Amino acid sequence: MATIFNNVRINMNGKFFPGQKVLVENGKINMVGSSIFKNVENVIECEQRYLLPGLIDAHTHLGLAEPGDKLSDISESELPITPHLRPLDGIRMHSRALEDARRAGISTCMVCPGSDSPIAGICSILKTNGNSADVGLIVEQAGILISFGEQPKARAKSYRQELSTSMGLTALIRETLMKAQDYNIAKQNKKIVKDREIDMEALLPLIKGEVPMRVSAHRAEDILSAIRIAEEFELKIIIEHGTEAHLIAPILAEKKIPVVIGPTLVPKLRHELNEKTFEGAKILADAGVEIALTCDYPGLPIETLRIAAAMAVQYGLDDKTAMAAITENPAKILGVDERIGKIRKGYDADLALFSGHPLDIRSRLEALCVDGDLFIFSDKIKIED
Repeated sequence: MATIFNNVRINMNGKFFPGQKVLVENGKINMVGSSIFKNVENVIECEQRYLLPGLIDAHTHLGLAEPGDKLSDISESELPITPHLRPLDGIRMHSRALEDARRAGISTCMVCPGSDSPIAGICSILKTNGNSADVGLIVEQAGILISFGEQPKARAKSYRQELSTSMGLTALIRETLMKAQDYNIAKQNKKIVKDREIDMEALLPLIKGEVPMRVSAHRAEDILSAIRIAEEFELKIIIEHGTEAHLIAPILAEKKIPVVIGPTLVPKLRHELNEKTFEGAKILADAGVEIALTCDYPGLPIETLRIAAAMAVQYGLDDKTAMAAITENPAKILGVDERIGKIRKGYDADLALFSGHPLDIRSRLEALCVDGDLFIFSDKIKIED
């Protein structure tokens, strides 16, 4: 079925151009411009509303926990080294979080296990138009989450009483990666591996450089430790949370390490959050660091992603970069920018229609298109056959 979004404002290089049309066919964007003439089944009269690519949150635990849950499937409570955990096996069918994400204009999320464990598990990328992980899955293994800081340090100590410092935590991570290297060498040399080890098998794509090390870290010293680990093992690295990343912005820029910032709207409840500032996004962007924003659901309601972008603008980030931080940039950081993050011919038909400027928190999401599936959230949106 073909659909035209008629008479919309489309973001081009940070500015919205009115009077545009977007043609969607077979789940893809087929045409973009001001002069599309084609008879289609559905015409959405947008009346100069604002159209963005579907929003993308590059760090969530979507579907692994529901609002109000005291217990969840986010983290294993006893094991510190769990690279083999797959979100696909824990995301709940018909999760309320999927509907909440759609109502927030979010079409794609990266879902990962919790960062309590030093090596937490596999990160997967999902679309939000399905009612289960299998339906929405687009990349099953998009990285391995490796955690530094207060939470994983406590988990490591419960595993080994002698591990009580950041040095001990980093040593445990290094030791595990060394074992994975040895396991990989043994397999490459066709040595007999008596028993396959599920944790080592899960780490092979990381060790081979096929997927990135997605680092959960807040403090600057923890980020630097992660960078040393990545360089030692020749791993791709992405920083997630990055509360103090702005303090080492020149280093991150020089090494071309992207940062997924957030959640920025939380209070400073832990020591490692003391340097949290809404100015962090601007400082990093000005230094040349590629940034994205996250609400870290369920750390914050998933509806707050756009609010985080608006707050970054309030503290100096320009509109263009703020909108890119919830669309184009996370697509690049997730490695799926060839299909999502832009309103461009051939891209997935992921589109978010707002009543006003997306960075004005008074604006409401009125419709969302995910892979061509249309969700209407306002009775003001009329579809003409």
